[in-house]
Amino acid sequence: MKNMNGVKNSIDPTDPTETTTLRPKLETFDDILPYVGDFGWYQCLLLLALFPYSVAYAVLYFSQFFLTLVPLEHWCRIDELMSPNFSQEQRIELGIPKSQNYPYYDQCHRKDLDFSAILSRGGDIRSIEWKTNKTVDCSRWEYNFTQIPYASIAAELDWVCDREYLISTAQAIFFCGSIVGGFVFGWIADHKGRIPALMLCNAVALLASIATASARTFWSFSLCRFLTGLAFDNCINIPLIIVVEYMAVKRRTLVVNVAFGIYFALGSTVLPWAAYYVADWKWFVANGRIDKVVQKLRRIAKVNKRSPDARIYEIFVRNLTASDTHTESATIFDLLRSPRLAKNAILLIFIWSLTVIAFDGHMYSLKLIQSSVFVSFSLACATELPAGLLLTLLLDRWGRRFCGFITLAMTCLFSFAELLLQSTVAILTMSVLSRFCLNMAANVGLQYAAELLPTPVRSQGVSLIHIIGIIAHSLAPYVVDAAKIWDGLPMMIIIIVSFVAATLILFLPETLGRDLPQTLRQGEDFGKDQSFWTLPCCQKSYVDRHQHYRSREL
Repeated sequence: MKNMNGVKNSIDPTDPTETTTLRPKLETFDDILPYVGDFGWYQCLLLLALFPYSVAYAVLYFSQFFLTLVPLEHWCRIDELMSPNFSQEQRIELGIPKSQNYPYYDQCHRKDLDFSAILSRGGDIRSIEWKTNKTVDCSRWEYNFTQIPYASIAAELDWVCDREYLISTAQAIFFCGSIVGGFVFGWIADHKGRIPALMLCNAVALLASIATASARTFWSFSLCRFLTGLAFDNCINIPLIIVVEYMAVKRRTLVVNVAFGIYFALGSTVLPWAAYYVADWKWFVANGRIDKVVQKLRRIAKVNKRSPDARIYEIFVRNLTASDTHTESATIFDLLRSPRLAKNAILLIFIWSLTVIAFDGHMYSLKLIQSSVFVSFSLACATELPAGLLLTLLLDRWGRRFCGFITLAMTCLFSFAELLLQSTVAILTMSVLSRFCLNMAANVGLQYAAELLPTPVRSQGVSLIHIIGIIAHSLAPYVVDAAKIWDGLPMMIIIIVSFVAATLILFLPETLGRDLPQTLRQGEDFGKDQSFWTLPCCQKSYVDRHQHYRSREL
């Protein structure tokens, strides 16, 4: 007699036939998880627990955008004109040269006039003509805080004009901290456990964020942001890995896209208005703590109200212990020794890095649009949820390769339209649509790497992609600085990197409907049976055929 999972209720671990039959099904955590529940109350509680970490990740990701936000309308401060007799508009008219571009005056220079002497002679200063057309550099600035109703540290310290690079540099330093944090907290997670690593990670983020509020110089601000950056990505990667590993395999696409889309979308959408208004089972196994694995499994079964046969655990422990002696050990260098594996790894690195540059470039370019940056930022971030939902529906039907290509190609088209259009509303619409596509492209990239790399080097390979991606994060703020050369250059850069990423993703094998590679050999051979034109969206029975292919292999 069999239960709902198709497993015999009567299990005799001493029966060689029974053991041989069950051993292949109970060698990994994923094999035994259905017996104790792989999508029940326990997994729902884990999803809820993921919420604060996703919000914290959104805050860490985007907070510096608002901490260093400077109004587009800024001009030289002329102390002699700083009196109640002159309004902001009059000070600009009297002391600042005109310009043909928005905000229609020179933001970095003032007229070369002796205002003290002019005022001391009396008379109407408005009648004084500026005949020499000579200008001098600003030493201090004034700001129009109508649209941005607070003075960020960048405005307080005048990080504008020839000092505007300090904003991008501070952002780059933040991501440098993230690179260091990836190694530090990754080591702690592997050797001391993910829960201690997660607690320490969030403690560092909290203390460094509080310290940021009191920073009054570039270097003190940068130090605080570096320390905050230590926690960036780790504050979500560690809990996300824990949640995904306790989830049914077939639910992981749904969970990652919906949970991350909802939580991250909520956190990032609310963030601008907040600124406006003032234990891991693999670790236990690696350290010989298989008893802890069984303890966790029993806890999951209890929460999910499941009562599997107790001997299931005995078979699992025996199979797991036996399989440990045959576990393939590999390093990141093994990933680069095999031609196809090396090619796939390099492609994944470039695709992820280019997607990051496009994603962050679009985010930073919002401050260049002549509209409320708070409204435009919220609209862009609000696309996270519908993008996640749509991708959830399409990813397991159209495949990773086609979804990645079409979203990056659409990003390229919308960005090109944004470059050509003149209307502020039209530009903002194109920017939001581009962000919508980039949200899906980023989610495809996150899932692609975890599925394509073989098990022995999967964590190390994903970490490598992640670290190089952080370098791309560091470069992205300078994309917007390119507007100093030509207003359309930032968008042109985004168009080029999106096009290159869309092209490169076509050279990866499709992972939909395929077993993940478990060994380096399988990783090397993965996708050899596929042609360049293998597209699940064009082949109705793609998944069924490959499920049949896998069953024949077994």
